[in-house]
Amino acid sequence: MPIDLRPVTGKAIEPAPGKPQATRPSVSPRPENQTESDAVALTEAAARLKQAQAALASAAVVDTELVARVAQQLASGTYRIDAERIAEKIIEMERQLNP
Repeated sequence: MPIDLRPVTGKAIEPAPGKPQATRPSVSPRPENQTESDAVALTEAAARLKQAQAALASAAVVDTELVARVAQQLASGTYRIDAERIAEKIIEMERQLNP
């Protein structure tokens, strides 16, 4: 059976001579006593993602007091970076993501 690509290329593609054409496998009808049912199972990771999305949806978007405090510290040159605390928080986050 030729593939009609005329709208795209202006000509149809014919099957190669002497080669068998591909056919679709036949699908046997479902027995009358068999019922169709659909089911979806969420993985544990998907369930955790859904919980995280719900928690984020209920959280405040921006802590304006913290932003003002950090901006003031940056402007005055007194902002202190606590590398150990940052490392601990990264490790904690990794443990939460990979229990």
